[in-house]
Amino acid sequence: MELAAIKQDIKQTIARVDELEKQDKVARQKLAEVSKKFDTFTEEDIKAAYKNAEDTRIALIIEKNKEKELLKRRSIIEIALKKSLQNIESAEKVMSQMSVALMYLEGDVVTALEGAEAHSEIQLSIKILEAQENERKRIARDVHDGPAQHMANAVMKADICKMVIERDFNEGLKELEDLKQSVKRALKEVRDIIFDLRPMALDDLGLNETISETVKMIMHETGIELDIKMKPVHKEIEPIIQVAVYRIIQEAFNNIKKHARASHAQIKLDYGTKYLMLVISDDGIGFDVEETLINARNKGISYGLIGIEDRVNQLRGSLKIQSEKGKGTTYTIKLPVNREVIKDEKKGN
Repeated sequence: MELAAIKQDIKQTIARVDELEKQDKVARQKLAEVSKKFDTFTEEDIKAAYKNAEDTRIALIIEKNKEKELLKRRSIIEIALKKSLQNIESAEKVMSQMSVALMYLEGDVVTALEGAEAHSEIQLSIKILEAQENERKRIARDVHDGPAQHMANAVMKADICKMVIERDFNEGLKELEDLKQSVKRALKEVRDIIFDLRPMALDDLGLNETISETVKMIMHETGIELDIKMKPVHKEIEPIIQVAVYRIIQEAFNNIKKHARASHAQIKLDYGTKYLMLVISDDGIGFDVEETLINARNKGISYGLIGIEDRVNQLRGSLKIQSEKGKGTTYTIKLPVNREVIKDEKKGN
C-alpha cells in the first residue's frame, strides 16, 4: 500500500515539476525582457518580474527535491521488500533443514533457536534501513532549508545584478554584496552539513578536543555557559563508540538550544574497563519526558530524543532522562567501550 501511494505521489510530483519548469521558463523570459527594456518598465514592474521568477524557481527546487526524496523512498521500500523476501526464503530453507534434525533432537529447543535467529535478522535489516532513511531525511531537510534556499536566491540575484548595475552603479554594488553574502551563507551551511556527516576533527583531534571545540561554538552561538568534566579519551574507547558519544552530545545540545531556554549546561564523561558514563544536564525549562517520548514516537516530532534513544539501544547501552518543568533536564547514558562488551551484552553476560 505504501509503495503504491509513493508511486502515485511520484507521478503527481513529476507533473508539478513539468508545469513549474514551464512557468520558470516563462518567468525567466519575462525577466530577460524587463532586463533588456528596463527604460520602458517601472521599478515596480522590475521587482514584480524578479519576485515572480524567484518564487517560481524556489517552488521548482522544492518540488524537485520532493521528487528526489520520493524516488529514494521508493527505492528503499523496494530494497526492504526484496530483503524481506530473501529473509523469508532463507527462513524456509532453514526450517526445511531443521525438519530433518527434529527427528533426532528436541523439537522445541531447535524451533525456538531457529525463530529467534530469523526474527533477529529481519529486525536488524529493518533497523538499518530505518536508520539510513532517517539520516537521508535529515540531510535532505538541512540542505533544503539552508543551502538550497540561499543558492536559489543567489541565482535570481545574479540574473538581475547586470541590469541594476547598468541603471545605477551603486545600487548594483549593493546587489553584488547581497549576492556575495548569500553565497557565503550557503557555503557555510554546506560545510556545517559535511561536518555533521563526519566530524573530521574526531580523527585529527580526538574526542575530548572535538567536544571542547563544539562546546565553544555552542557558547558563542547561544550565550549558554558550559562546563566540561571529561576523563581523557585515547584508545580505551573504540572509535565507533566515540562517534556515538559525539552524536549524542550533538543531539542533546540541539534540543537544549532549540527548546530548553537554559543559561547553564554541563557535560560529564567517565569510563572504566567495560562501560562509559555520559551525563548531560541543563538548567532550562524542562519537559514531561513520558509525554514527549510518546509524541516523538507516534507523531514523528522531536527527532533528537529518538536519535539519542536509537543510538543507545543499537549499542546495547542504557538511557535515563530526568526532567521536570521548570527544573531542567539530565541525560544519563551508559555505553559499552568496545565491541567485545557489546557481544557480551547480546549473550546476556
